[in-house]
Amino acid sequence: MKDNISMNEFFGWHHHPFSDTCRMNQPYLTEMDQRLIRHTTALLAHGKSMAVTGESGTGKSTLVQHIINTLDANIYLPVLIGYGGLKRGAILRAVADALTVDVTGRSMPLLVKLQKHILQMTAQANPLYPVIVIDDAQLLERESFMDLCSLLIHPDRKTVAASLILIGDLTLAKTLSLQVMTPIRSRMTAVVQLKSLSENQSRDFIAFRLKSAKADENLFGPDALSIITAHCRGNRRTIMNVATVLLEEAHFRQEKTVGSQLIFSCDLVDISE
Repeated sequence: MKDNISMNEFFGWHHHPFSDTCRMNQPYLTEMDQRLIRHTTALLAHGKSMAVTGESGTGKSTLVQHIINTLDANIYLPVLIGYGGLKRGAILRAVADALTVDVTGRSMPLLVKLQKHILQMTAQANPLYPVIVIDDAQLLERESFMDLCSLLIHPDRKTVAASLILIGDLTLAKTLSLQVMTPIRSRMTAVVQLKSLSENQSRDFIAFRLKSAKADENLFGPDALSIITAHCRGNRRTIMNVATVLLEEAHFRQEKTVGSQLIFSCDLVDISE
């Protein structure tokens, strides 16, 4: 490596186009993504709740995070729980922490404290409505599902006090379809399944990431793009990972463009001809 030149200097980009540590203000959005954003925003405005499902790597969390970032902070208070595999009490404590509810003392159960706190938030002169987002929601215990649903309703007014967005893999959709989950499913206005990208969308996704990073649009040769899109089958996370490894290899070899020869000779990516 000549003078240990960094990747940024070697490729001349603003930042690594496929880095997970660089937050993008605007994610890549398909037509379906944009439709989902419009529908979700409208549903939240009416106090509705929903579930977003799909295979791992289809962009569920990124899309919901984008939706949350666009909500009016004067109306909505996002409550983001990044892991649904927490035990029942830990889920409630995570919600309480986000709402700055005191969890000490045993004079009142935490669930009741949360219910009262949310009702106070929505009853004030300028009401604030929590939007509780649970990622990896397929890991939630049934009791946690019930607890979360109990936070949504104002018992006296019979109106909604908060909304819930569940994010999970295809197991979540199957779980919600069970007869025993009817009380939870009935709270979900919609259960949306995100799909993998098409081949053209995969190419657009790569081009979008390159443009956002101010990288060379021809960083991947046409043959390399065909191989990557076929191998990754529209999974955004897989595209990100494969592209990262290939750029590392190109940097090591001092090659400005990723081509098919580099891909097939790279032992860090399992792609066969």
